[in-house]
Amino acid sequence: MGVAEPKAFEKLLLHRGIIDESRLDRARAEAQKNDMSLLAVIPQLGYATQESLYEVLAEFCEMPFVMLSRKGLEKEIAQKTPARFATHYGFVPVEERGGVLVVAISDPLNPQLLDDIRMVLRRRIDPVVTTPAEITRATKELYGVGADTMEKMLIEAEAEGPVLTLEGASIESDLGDDTIDASIIKFVNELILEAIQSDTTDIHIEPFEDSLRVRYRIDGILHQAPTPPSIRGFHAAIVSRVKIMANLNIAEKRLPQDGKILANFGENRYDLRVSILPTPHGETVNIRILSRSSMAMSMDQLGFLPEDMTLFNRFISRPHGIILVTGPTGSGKTTTLYAALAKLNQIDRKILTIEDPIEYQLSGISQMQVQPRIGFDFSLGLRSMLRHDPDIMLVGEIRDYETAEMAIRSSLTGHLVLSTLHTNDSAGAVTRLIDMGIEPFLISSTLIASVAQRLVRKNCTQCGEAWEPDRELLKVEFELSDEDLAGARFIRGTGCEHCRHTGYRGRIAIYEMLPFTDAIKEMTLQRANAGEIKKAALKRGMKTLRDAGWRRVYSGETTAEEVLRLTADADPVHQGES
Repeated sequence: MGVAEPKAFEKLLLHRGIIDESRLDRARAEAQKNDMSLLAVIPQLGYATQESLYEVLAEFCEMPFVMLSRKGLEKEIAQKTPARFATHYGFVPVEERGGVLVVAISDPLNPQLLDDIRMVLRRRIDPVVTTPAEITRATKELYGVGADTMEKMLIEAEAEGPVLTLEGASIESDLGDDTIDASIIKFVNELILEAIQSDTTDIHIEPFEDSLRVRYRIDGILHQAPTPPSIRGFHAAIVSRVKIMANLNIAEKRLPQDGKILANFGENRYDLRVSILPTPHGETVNIRILSRSSMAMSMDQLGFLPEDMTLFNRFISRPHGIILVTGPTGSGKTTTLYAALAKLNQIDRKILTIEDPIEYQLSGISQMQVQPRIGFDFSLGLRSMLRHDPDIMLVGEIRDYETAEMAIRSSLTGHLVLSTLHTNDSAGAVTRLIDMGIEPFLISSTLIASVAQRLVRKNCTQCGEAWEPDRELLKVEFELSDEDLAGARFIRGTGCEHCRHTGYRGRIAIYEMLPFTDAIKEMTLQRANAGEIKKAALKRGMKTLRDAGWRRVYSGETTAEEVLRLTADADPVHQGES
């Protein structure tokens, strides 16, 4: 639709009650001022949704209106239509009816568009109207992220004529053409932008013998990103572009490399951690996306239950000792510790951290990053930190005896030490430290608490609905009574575009708090195993990860299946000693 909107269409909008006269006048002024379409301005101003506008537009043009996300798409039909045509003319092939191809468009007022589509496809078409957002989403689903960019690169590469390649060297060959380089830049940007918009935490670019797989990790689960099949031929160029962005050596293809990219999208800033590993079929790339806004969460935003918040605040208010946060990779341990540091960060306290890598730069806190290549590791950093008279110290991770021993020594000399440890549950921290070689009497005299955590996926707010689970199974798995189940609000997502048809969108933390009471310290001295320590703590009122998860199920925030999936390896109460 052009800048000058047909008056008849505007009258129909008014007649259908989509917008009133005063708002229409303002929308006209904004459209003229910014040289935009009225159809684009009205949703931006919040006066109407794209869907309602384009329904009226379809009626005005006497065409059917279709929401593609509700209809489902046939990939077999799309494969017969080149991506370069679909993306260039802005249409989506929907289905075939008696030899006629149904195509969805979002610009039915363009008189030349349908003739152009008929000409390039050389067949009869039947148009339907949908929204521009639906066209964009469906194009990505059918052809993959950056499909138009990839098609252009193929055409331009073919125009250069045949290329001489050596046996076994095609994977490592690079593309030197300036036009292709510009297209690669655009494609990689599209890949990252799509990941950020999808709330992705990691992008995996994985080469295989005859394919290149791109996957996004969203809410802890890997999803294959739709990409054009032709992407395999541009693998080396894509890796080179990522290396340039991360200031890595593009000539080095035999050794692992790590780097960092800073990115801005809207008002948000992102740190992209790049890791590259060599494989027999080329280099595999992992890009971890860290949003500075999500890393800078406050204690109130983490998802602590009220009693857990009280307990955790009591832990971090201690003047000296060690607090450990445990859990697998990606369970949000660092975010929890950063929130604790943000609360503790006051003018009368000196706070130092040593991390690998520094996930987020905290104002007012001195942070160091380990450099293993030059011998600067956690234990050496901790030794140096003590000379700076800190009150609070954060160690990114306790990995070995030297780091654990220095952390213990630091806490014994009057410092509060925060760190992470890879164990399944809170009680496992004790046995893990003993396995590293730390004497039990040192653990019992320094450890304030061990906090285990997991991130459970939340029910999608768009498609979540009430449902009735197997109550007998809940009683067994969560050790519940009929009274415990009374008043529960069971919700489950049915799957929609908003949650990528998973039923979940976003995550929330659940915690297991193990305070080191006199009884637990005595058991540590006696070298009790993790199961025995946990059972003793439960008798004194500790809530397990599964108990915390049940509270989230009870309130309708997540499902029992999600909690059981994440706590299966962390609950010796239900499966024997860990």
